Amino acid sequence: MTSNLKQFFFKYFVYPLARLYWKVFSPRTIGARAILLFENKILLVKNLNLPYWTMPGGGLDRRETPEQCLRRELKEELAISIENIECQLGTYRSSKEGKRDEIHVFVVRLLSNKFEKQWELADAVWFLFDDLPENISQATLRRIEEYSEGKRNIEEVW
Repeated sequence: MTSNLKQFFFKYFVYPLARLYWKVFSPRTIGARAILLFENKILLVKNLNLPYWTMPGGGLDRRETPEQCLRRELKEELAISIENIECQLGTYRSSKEGKRDEIHVFVVRLLSNKFEKQWELADAVWFLFDDLPENISQATLRRIEEYSEGKRNIEEVW
C-alpha cells in the first residue's frame, strides 16, 4: 500500500472508528510522549488525524514499559534511535474522547537533528522554543512550559 493510500485509510477510516470505540467502551490507554530536544529546538509532529502540533509518541503495546514504548514509537514514526532518556517530566491523566488515558512524558536530548518522517505522520518539524507554531495543542504547550520552568516528576491532569 502506498504512503498516501495508508494516510487516507487511517485518517478517514481507522481513526474515526477508534473514536467511536472510545466513546462506547471508555477503555484505559497508556501512552508515552517525548520532549525531543536538539540544541535550542524541539521536534513536534502533526498526526494524520489531528490539525495541531504535538509531541511525538504513542500507545503502549502489551507487556511494554513506557520507556520501551517511547523508543519503539520514535523508531517507527521518525526513524530515531535513542540511547538515553534524560528524565521523566511527568505522568498525566486525561479523559478526553471518552478514554481514560495515562500519558508518560519524557525528556530526550538528541545528538543529531536528523530524522525521517514515516507515513503515519502528516509532518514533523524542529521549532525554536521562542517560535512555536500557533496551532500547537494546549497540552503540548503546557508540557513545554513545565519543562522550561524546570519542573520534573509531575502528576496531574493532561
